[in-house]
Amino acid sequence: MSKISAEWRVRNAECKRNGAVNQIFTPHSALRTPNSNGFTLIEVLLALAILAAVMTAVYASFSTASRNVESAEAVRDETDLARTLIVRLSDDIANAYYNSTMSGTTIFYGKKEEAGTGNDRRRLDSISMTTLTNWRKPDSKETDLWEVGYHFEETADGKGHALMRREKRELSKDIPLLEGGVDLEITDKVEKLQLRYFNGYKWSDEWDTRKHSSLPQAVEITLSLAEEKRYTTVVDVGNRR
Repeated sequence: MSKISAEWRVRNAECKRNGAVNQIFTPHSALRTPNSNGFTLIEVLLALAILAAVMTAVYASFSTASRNVESAEAVRDETDLARTLIVRLSDDIANAYYNSTMSGTTIFYGKKEEAGTGNDRRRLDSISMTTLTNWRKPDSKETDLWEVGYHFEETADGKGHALMRREKRELSKDIPLLEGGVDLEITDKVEKLQLRYFNGYKWSDEWDTRKHSSLPQAVEITLSLAEEKRYTTVVDVGNRR
C-alpha cells in the first residue's frame, strides 16, 4: 500500500469517529492537484512521442516522393538529350553528299576511336562528311552543302570527353578536307558513340570515300549517356554516287 493511500485511510477513520462525515478524503495523483484540468508530465511526453513519430513518417514520405521526382526528371532529361543528338546526327548522315568528280571538296569519313583502358575501354567514334544541311546565312554566297564533323576532346579536368561538332561553311580546294571550320562543344554526357557502316553486304567500323569512292548505304548509330542506357538507330544514306 502506498504512503498516500495509507494516509487518507487513517484520516477518514478519524473523521468517522469524530462524526465529521463531510470531511472524508479521497486519494489523488501526486502529479495532479484535485482542481487541476491540465496534463500530467507523462501525458505531455507521450503526446510529444506520438507527434515525433507522425512527423518522421511524413518527412520520409515527402523525401521518397522528392527522390522519385528527381529520378524521373533525370531520365526525361537524358532521353531528351539522346533524342536530340541522334536526330541531329541522323539528319547530317541522311543528307550526306559525295560526288567522285568533286573528290577534292566532298567526303564521307568515319573512323573507329577508343578511349580508356582495360574494362573501361569504350568507343568514341568520329565522323566527318559533306552534307546538304547547311542553314545559309541571309545575303551570303553559301550553298546547302557544307562540311560537318563529330569528334571527342578530353575535358579540361581530364575526367571525361566532350562531344564536339565541327562546321566548315566554305568548301574550297585551298582548305584541305577534314581541316578548318569552327569547333562547337555539344555535351560531355556521352559515354559511348559507336558508328557502323553498311555497304550492302556487310557492316564495318570505318568508312572512307577516298577508298570506297561511294557513300555507305546505311549507318548504325549506338549512343550511350551517363546512365548507361543505349539508344540505337539505323539511318539510310541518300545522294549516293
